[in-house]
Amino acid sequence: MAEHVKYLDDPYKSENDKKIYKSIELNNGLRALIVSVPTLNIGLVPHSATCALMVDHGPFADPRSYQGLAHFLEHMIFMGSKPDSEENVFFAHVKKNGGECSSSILSEDTLFSFKVSDQHLESSLDYLTFALKDPLMLQDTMERGRVIVDSEFQQVATKDSNRRNQLLASLATEGYPHGSFNWGNMKSLKDNVADDNALHKALHDAWRDNYAANRMYVCLQGSLSIDVLESMVVRHFSKLRRNDIKAPDLTKFDYRNAFRPAFHEQVFLVEAVEKWCKLELTWVLPSMRPHYHSNPDKFLSNLIGYKGDGSLLAYLERRHWACHLDVGIDETVFNHHSMHAFFKVNIGINNEGFKHIDEVLFATFAYLQIFSNCVNGSLHQLYEEQQKSKAAEFRLPDRLYRYDVDELVFRSKYYPPKDVLTARKLTYDTDEQHLSELIGILNSFKFNLMITSQKPYKGIPYDKQEEWFGTKYTTIPMPAKWKELWLKSKSKRIAELFLPEANPFVAHDFTLFWNEQGKPKLPPYPKRLVKTDTCELWFRQDDKFGKPQAYLCFFFITPLLRQSAKNAAMCDLYVSLVQVHVQKELELAQKANLNCRFMVDDNGLRLFVSGYNEKLHLIVEAIAEGMVNVGATLFEGLLTAYRQIQGESYLKSLNYSSGVSSDIFCRVLGEKPWATKDMYKSLDGITLEDMKAFAQKLPQELYIKALIQGNYTEEAAHKVLNAVLSRLKCEAIRDHRLVESRIVKLPQGGRVIYCDAPGEHITTTNVTNYYQFGANSLLVEVILDLMSGNFNTPHFYTEKLVGGEVEGWVNVNNGIIGYYLAADLEETAAGESAKELEKDIEVFFRQGWYFFDVIDDKIYAHIKEQLIDICLAPPRTLLDEVGENFNEIIEGDYIFGRNQKKADVLRTLTKADVIRFLNDTKPTNLRKLSVQVIGHKPPNAEDQDEDEFEFEEEDEFEEDDQYEEEEDTITYFRNGLETYPKSTVEPSTLGN
Repeated sequence: MAEHVKYLDDPYKSENDKKIYKSIELNNGLRALIVSVPTLNIGLVPHSATCALMVDHGPFADPRSYQGLAHFLEHMIFMGSKPDSEENVFFAHVKKNGGECSSSILSEDTLFSFKVSDQHLESSLDYLTFALKDPLMLQDTMERGRVIVDSEFQQVATKDSNRRNQLLASLATEGYPHGSFNWGNMKSLKDNVADDNALHKALHDAWRDNYAANRMYVCLQGSLSIDVLESMVVRHFSKLRRNDIKAPDLTKFDYRNAFRPAFHEQVFLVEAVEKWCKLELTWVLPSMRPHYHSNPDKFLSNLIGYKGDGSLLAYLERRHWACHLDVGIDETVFNHHSMHAFFKVNIGINNEGFKHIDEVLFATFAYLQIFSNCVNGSLHQLYEEQQKSKAAEFRLPDRLYRYDVDELVFRSKYYPPKDVLTARKLTYDTDEQHLSELIGILNSFKFNLMITSQKPYKGIPYDKQEEWFGTKYTTIPMPAKWKELWLKSKSKRIAELFLPEANPFVAHDFTLFWNEQGKPKLPPYPKRLVKTDTCELWFRQDDKFGKPQAYLCFFFITPLLRQSAKNAAMCDLYVSLVQVHVQKELELAQKANLNCRFMVDDNGLRLFVSGYNEKLHLIVEAIAEGMVNVGATLFEGLLTAYRQIQGESYLKSLNYSSGVSSDIFCRVLGEKPWATKDMYKSLDGITLEDMKAFAQKLPQELYIKALIQGNYTEEAAHKVLNAVLSRLKCEAIRDHRLVESRIVKLPQGGRVIYCDAPGEHITTTNVTNYYQFGANSLLVEVILDLMSGNFNTPHFYTEKLVGGEVEGWVNVNNGIIGYYLAADLEETAAGESAKELEKDIEVFFRQGWYFFDVIDDKIYAHIKEQLIDICLAPPRTLLDEVGENFNEIIEGDYIFGRNQKKADVLRTLTKADVIRFLNDTKPTNLRKLSVQVIGHKPPNAEDQDEDEFEFEEEDEFEEDDQYEEEEDTITYFRNGLETYPKSTVEPSTLGN
C-alpha cells in the first residue's frame, strides 16, 4: 500500500487517548486522517463508523452573479451520477441501513459527512465517491436543487445571529469575498438569474475546477483496525481525479481594510425576531489560525467573559442590566476564516439594561481599559494558569477532546498533521507581543456597534431593509456622547471592575493516595462508612485507574417532590436557581476542569461533581450553601426569567412523540406521578413567596445517599459529608411513604393508551409496547438480555420507520423488570396505522420469544459467549465504574458488580433453562401496555380525531377493538390497580 500513499506525522495525543491515528496523502493529492477506535469485540452490539469529506471550496468563491452557488452545488452533486442516474442514492443507501448523513457550507469549504454501521461502511464509501466522481447535475433537476437550498435558507432566516452577520457582510469593502450572500435562495439563484443555461454551466465549471482530489480532505473513524480503514480510504478515494487548480488565496486580503468606514462610524439598530435584546460590539482581527500555539484571543475572551468577582458580567448583573455575556471569536462559518476574525462582546440586556445602555457601554469600555493599562508581566500569571488548565484538561481521561469527524477533517486542512488534536486547544507559547497587539485593537474606538431589539431604541423607526434576509434596521452616526464615554473610560476607573484573582479551584496537589499508602489490597466494591436516619456514606478508593481524580456523588431524597405538580415544578426551578446562586463558583470550577451536574431525578436531587480531587469539596460546599441560602437572594425578575426557561424546557420534552410516550409510561407505572403538562401549567401560579418558602423548606427534611470514589481517603470523605450536613442541618424524613417508589402492577393481558401528539407540528407517530415481568432477579435479567440481542438486529425493518428498525431495551425500576419495544413511523399515522404497527411489533415480539426453540446449541453457545464477554468487560473509565456503583446505591439494590454476577449466571444457563423460563412465562400471560402517540397530518390534510386520550382493552389480534373515551385515561386506568410490594435490601460487605 505504501506506493499509493505518503505517510504524514501522526497527531500528538494525550497519553490517555486510546485511539490510533494515521495521517496520509494519496497520490492524487487527497489528504486523510484515519482514526481507529478501540472497542470491545462484541458481536451483539453493532459498531458504527463515521466519515467526513471536505472540499476546499465555499461561498467566498461564488461569482457575484450567482450568490449561493457553492451551496447549490453541494446539493446538485447528489442529484444523479454516472453510472447510476437515480437521485440521492447515497443518502438513501445510508438511511436505509440505519445511518445518517449531512452536508453543510462553510465560508471557504463544503463538508459532507455520514455515520453508518461497520458492515455498511464499504458500500457507503462507494456511493459517496461515485457521486463526487461524475455527477450528472442535469438542468432539469436544478429547480429541485433550488427548492432545497431555499428551504434550508428559510430555516435559518429567523435566527438573529445570522441576520446580524449578513448585515456585517453588507459592509464589506468592494472586491472582498466575505461580502457575499453565503446561503443562496430563490431570489439569488432564480429570480436574479437571467439565463438558466449560464447558471447550469457555472455549476459544472465550479465542480470541474474545485471538486478534485487535491482539494479534498477526508477523516474516517471507526472500530475497524487502522490498516483496514486505511485500505478503504486508498481503495475508494484514489478513484477521484486530480487537477492541480489551487483555491483562491484569501490571505492576500488585508483585514484592516476589510470593511467600509460605515462599519465603525455608524450604529446599527436592528429589529429582533427573537425576544432577547442584544448589545454587540465587533472588532476585526487578523485570522487567528496562524497563532494556534499561543491563542491570545482565547486568553482575552476568557478574561473578558469571566463571571466572578470584579467581572463585567457580575457588575451588570448586580444592577439587573444584563443576563448573559458571550465573548470571543465564534469559530463557525462567517466569524473566522483565512482573511480575518470577528472578536465579539455580545451582551444580553434586559429591559432595565435597555434603558441604561449608556451605563452598560461605559462599564464595557472601562473593563476593556483594564487590559490596556496592564503591563505584560501582570497578565503573565493568568496566561500561565490558563495554559496549565488546558494542558490538564487535555490529559484528563474523562475530558479528552472527543472531536467528531467534521471537526477533525476541518483541522486536517488548517493545521499541521501533528497539531490536529491540539491546535487552538492547547497553549504552548505565551506570545506577549501578539497579545499586546490584540489588546491594542480592542482598545481602539474602531468597532461595529449593533443593538438588536424588538422595541426600537429611543423610538427610532427601522427604515431600512437588508437585501437577503429582509432584516429591518436603521443606522445613526456614532453618538458623540459614546465617544466621550470611551475617552472617559481611559481616565476614570470603576472600582468594582478588576482582573480576576487566582482561581481557588485550580488543583496543585496530585498525590495518588493508594500509591502513598503502599498499594494495599482493597475490596472490589464501595463500602458503607456511615448509616444514620438522615444519611448514608459509601466510599471506595481508586486502585485501578491511577489518576488524581475523584467523583463526589450525592442523592438528596425529599418528600416535597411528589406532593403536587406545583411542588415538582418548584423543585426543577430550585435546582436551576441554586446553580444561578453559585454561578460564579461553578464558572471558576469549570475553568479549573472540575465538573458539576445538579438535577432533579425521580424522588430527589442528584449532585455529581468530578475532576481533580484536591478542590472538589469546594463545589459541594458551594452547592450546599446555595441550597440553604438561595431564597434570600431570589427576586421577582429572576424567578420570572427562570419560570419561562423551565416552561420552554417542559414544552421541548414534549416536542417529540417518543417524549410524550415516555411521560405517559412514567405516570402509569408510578415512576413520576405528575404529567409534564401539569407541571408546565403550574408554573404561572408559582409566586415569589411560594418559591422562597419552598427553598427554605426543602433542605430541612432530607435523606442523603452519598458515594465518594476515586483518589480520596476515608478521612476526607467523612469531612465532605460533614461539611454538607453542617450546612443543611436537615432532619429525618417523617413520612417515608412520600419518598417510596412503588411500581404499579399492570393488569393481566394487554391494554392500549392512545393519544394525539400535543403539538400540531409533531408529525411522527410513536408506538411503544411495554411487557412487565414482575420482581427482578439476575436470572430473568440475563434471559431478557439474551432476547434483547435478537430484538436489536435488523430483522424487523421497513422504510416507513424512522431509522428503519424497532428498538428494544430491558428496564429495571425499583426492583421490577420489564421490556420495551418501540418504533417511530416517519409518515404521519392515523390511529389505524398505529394499531397495525403495534400488531406488527407484537408479532415480532412473539417470534423473538420462540427464537431459542428454533436455534441449535452451537448458535446459542455463541450468543451466550458474546453476552458473557459484554458482562465481563471491565469499566473503561473510573466514570463508568462510579456510574454503575452510584446507580446501585440510588436504586437501593446494592448489587455491586452486577455485570460480573450476571456473567456467573450465564455460565451455567443452558438453552433448556431459557426455553423452560419462556414456556413458563407465555407472552399471552404477560402484563402489557401499549402507548400510541399519533402525529398530526401536514397542513391541508384531513383533520385527526380530536379525542386527546383513548383507551382499550386488547383482545388478541382482533380487528374490531374499540377505544373507550375517558376524560383522564391514565387516572381511570390506574384506579384499582395494586402496586408491587416495596423491597428492602440490606447490602452485604462484598456486594449482594
